[in-house]
Amino acid sequence: MYKKAKVIIMKNLKNKINSYLIKNKDKLKINSKDIAKNDVFLALTGSSQHGKNYIQEAINKGAKYIIVDEKINRVISSKILYQKNIFKYLETLAIIKRKKFKGQRIAVTGSVGKTTIKEYLNFFLSIEQKTFSSKKSYNNYLGVLLTMINLDLKSFFSVFEVGTNSFNEIRKLASLILPQQVVITNINPTHLENLINTRNIAKEKSDLFNPRYNPKVKFLVLPNWNKDEKFMINKAKKYKIKKIITFGNNKSDYYIKDYTNLKKHISKVKYITPYSNFDLNTSLNFEHQFINLLIPLIFFDYNKLSREKLAKSALKVPSIERRGKISKITINKKKIKIIDESYNASPITMLNCIKYLQKINIPNHAKKIIVLGEMLELGKKSNFFHKQIIVKSFNSNIDIIVFCGEKFKKILSKIKTQNNIFYFDQEYQIYDFIFKKIQKNDIILAKGSNLSKISFFVKLLFNKQKVE
Repeated sequence: MYKKAKVIIMKNLKNKINSYLIKNKDKLKINSKDIAKNDVFLALTGSSQHGKNYIQEAINKGAKYIIVDEKINRVISSKILYQKNIFKYLETLAIIKRKKFKGQRIAVTGSVGKTTIKEYLNFFLSIEQKTFSSKKSYNNYLGVLLTMINLDLKSFFSVFEVGTNSFNEIRKLASLILPQQVVITNINPTHLENLINTRNIAKEKSDLFNPRYNPKVKFLVLPNWNKDEKFMINKAKKYKIKKIITFGNNKSDYYIKDYTNLKKHISKVKYITPYSNFDLNTSLNFEHQFINLLIPLIFFDYNKLSREKLAKSALKVPSIERRGKISKITINKKKIKIIDESYNASPITMLNCIKYLQKINIPNHAKKIIVLGEMLELGKKSNFFHKQIIVKSFNSNIDIIVFCGEKFKKILSKIKTQNNIFYFDQEYQIYDFIFKKIQKNDIILAKGSNLSKISFFVKLLFNKQKVE
């Protein structure tokens, strides 16, 4: 009798939690630090310990319910739901919520730039329609489930970020989200440890618009720069996707004709489009940023939204944390600028950062400093790509170049370097060096993978110095 009563209590609790999460937005959290009153804490295995150890903290902070995949004895609460197969439970709940959502689901994937494009789409689409997007870089299986369960059912657009670092991951996420509108940012060498080459990356990303996994796709935006991206375009045509738009080179549907940097950090960009040429002024200042801005324009055109409103908002595009955000700080009593690119690193983004820093205008006697960290998951071509970055930096006009990471160290030990080239193993060594070298109006660009020494170096800068 006791066991039967307990089963009924758990079933009722499960129904209450399901109903609560379906009706509300942004309530499911996996980090106890993020818990606010009436949130639901999902206690899972973390990188170092299980979330069950933080259940009491979550309850103390006002969590309405707890969902956990291990039985809890030491915390007795009518708020705690035990689910042995937690991911099956989450997936079922996510699908229920997707079916209740009546708006347009947009999915963003690509080798680099996924989070930036997701944030741009969220920013610009919100001008015209209520828009919901995934938080942070929630682009794996768990991240997508969280985004779907946290979805605002009152939104017209929902923007999902979709990532992969191995085979057959995209198809699973595509089948979950079933996005009607899809954009692939680019195909470049990333995650080669598992995916081996860029053609495999193109094949993997293509599953997002493969009707076998996503029969709902109606609108597809594809890059048109290289042979792997052209491979995707041909694949999309074979799938007979209703509407395919390309962007990139001058043979694409949308591309940049030219741009001019105006005064006060404003640029004028001329875009070529299938409908009519479009000029706009923007707070963005570099070519790779103008390319990113093409994608919201494409979505505005397809969804019949106002170009004029997009153009007006292009003058105040928000910076994205750790993805090129520029901050003014004071270090050693000297005011400088830091460009924080410490979230990720790939060959193409490294090269873009070197090119970007070279073009920045700085006052006379000020220095350009770049700090570059090791790139991860490049497989057998890792040495090739790291050497490519070294050669490119050697041939730049950057005043001080600092490298960090075993791959760079190994290559630098075998070649003749220049007087402006430096290497350090640890973030505090980089900090000490920068502290001594820095002068007023210098600019530092820090580029590295998440959780790399470069990421910790940037945190060290911000923690110790005054940010303006």
